[in-house]
Amino acid sequence: MRIILMLIKKEFLQVFRSPLLMSILIVAPMVQFILFPFTADYEIKVLDIAFIDNDNSTLSRQLIEEFSSSTHFRSKGMIDSKSYADQLMKADKIDFLVEIPLDFEKHVMGQYGTTIAITANAINTVKAGIGCGYVQTVIGEYLKETAENTGMASMSDNAQLFTTNIYWYNEQMNYKNLIVPGILVILVTLIGAYVTALNLVREKEIGTIEQINVTPIKKWQFLLGKMIPFWILGMAEFIMGLFLMKIIFDITVQGSIPVLLTITAIYLFVMLGLGFFISAVAENQLQAMFIVFFLFIVFVLLSGLFTPTEGMPEWAKIINYLNPMSFYMDVIKKMVLKGCEFSDVKIQTITLSVMAVILNTAAVLSYKESSK
Repeated sequence: MRIILMLIKKEFLQVFRSPLLMSILIVAPMVQFILFPFTADYEIKVLDIAFIDNDNSTLSRQLIEEFSSSTHFRSKGMIDSKSYADQLMKADKIDFLVEIPLDFEKHVMGQYGTTIAITANAINTVKAGIGCGYVQTVIGEYLKETAENTGMASMSDNAQLFTTNIYWYNEQMNYKNLIVPGILVILVTLIGAYVTALNLVREKEIGTIEQINVTPIKKWQFLLGKMIPFWILGMAEFIMGLFLMKIIFDITVQGSIPVLLTITAIYLFVMLGLGFFISAVAENQLQAMFIVFFLFIVFVLLSGLFTPTEGMPEWAKIINYLNPMSFYMDVIKKMVLKGCEFSDVKIQTITLSVMAVILNTAAVLSYKESSK
């Protein structure tokens, strides 16, 4: 135990002695955690829209004015042809074109069918999809209001159906409630895997690893002595992140904080084991960086932060069983947003615990092989 404590002290001294390492471990993650939620916005705030009015009636002009008064749209006014709209869209000057058909007012007032053509710039599919929803909402609300004002609703033989939306666990549909905890997962992952992977490889490159190998220090003691300081720093940053999440973004953990901290501690051991395994098999820091970067991108894309895991193809779901970030991201969502208990995340916790044992065992064995 004394040997491990001495190694822990040595690692902390190295960390606090290097201003660059301190900034990488503490300052940079917190700055990223604060800034990134304001830039990684799922909401589409402003869309440039233009119109072709083939009807040129009172109703069509009023509909166009509805878009001008909407906070989501920036009207580029009337244009003459689709060919000119194509030029504007190619130059990224408009995102949407709304074409109002001939006899629009006549068909609406006579309660006949009518079609409004919506053309979207679908280079960004997310923007196009969300934007089309905004356009349809404005048109739908306008037609509904027109029908009520003119008495068409009472003249219609069709039953009127009204709906209301209730959003559980995220009542305001605020994207920050999802993205902020997700970024916290990413930062914990980086601290656990990236920094530790580079740490041991650095020992190889400067030659201090050979000096340690000739000492009576056991390999597991050496790895544990290197692992615990980064585990402590990772837990400290996670707790700091929870504090900033409450102060800055007003997001409160709905579940049990002690349970969440316990599962986070297990997840950190998973990432630390992965980092040390990579550092044991890598020859230099460049190799370690590329391996961690590759795995990190795969982990994030399959984690469910940006795209739901349910919509992924079957082969991706199978690969995801090997992705520790996916299990931990699920825990964060359930604990922070839903307020789930330990029984609801028991399977994820067991899976992460098994991964921690396997990866740390592999790290010890790989270090023994590489140090021969």
